[in-house]
Amino acid sequence: MGSCTGNAAAGLVGTDCAARSGLTSVTISGNMLPVDENLAVQVYSLATQLDSVQGTYPPDDTGSSGIGAAKALVKLGLATKYSHAFSLAALQSALQNGPVMVGTVWLQSMFDVDPDGFVIVDRKSQVAGGHEYVISAYDAARAAYRLDNSWGETWGLRGSAWYSETNLTWLLSQDGDVTVPAWVTAPTPPPSPAPTTDPRLAQAAALVQEANGLMQALVHDTTSGA
Repeated sequence: MGSCTGNAAAGLVGTDCAARSGLTSVTISGNMLPVDENLAVQVYSLATQLDSVQGTYPPDDTGSSGIGAAKALVKLGLATKYSHAFSLAALQSALQNGPVMVGTVWLQSMFDVDPDGFVIVDRKSQVAGGHEYVISAYDAARAAYRLDNSWGETWGLRGSAWYSETNLTWLLSQDGDVTVPAWVTAPTPPPSPAPTTDPRLAQAAALVQEANGLMQALVHDTTSGA
């Protein structure tokens, strides 16, 4: 299934970012759903209705786009809006606040990862198609970006791998794009109201205090009279 855009979007939902911690479940139309493959397919299906790619899933498994997936997140109430960019500089800026979705060409060589965990980007390799994935981290020491894929833990380094900055820059130059949803955050709960006293209780307390005063006065008068 060509649901990589839905998988990338669901991957973002489940990954920590500056706005919130990664979620294990979401509420859609009043129903609580786990963040899993079913959610990814739901996002993908809706994305195919909202994107500019011909065909909708089901029945047409024609793929979608990062923008389509972001529109689906907004439609489902999981995001408020999204940003769309094309450069490494924009990706770097967005990555400071959390992971991003990236869509690029996918070469045959890129199905493999070298011993150091880097995706093999052989620019002479045949184009296999397009692919959407999550870029979640930057390693300044190696000038490398971590790619989180949706093909399970048997691919790469338990499902992830690295791009060199040079290769990611080139991939973005080949009609690649970066999509960044703005997440819905939980509303801040209103402050708790200050405790109030039932006026009847206050009145009763005043009467008790008055009665105690009268009793003390009576005792004083009796003692004085003796």
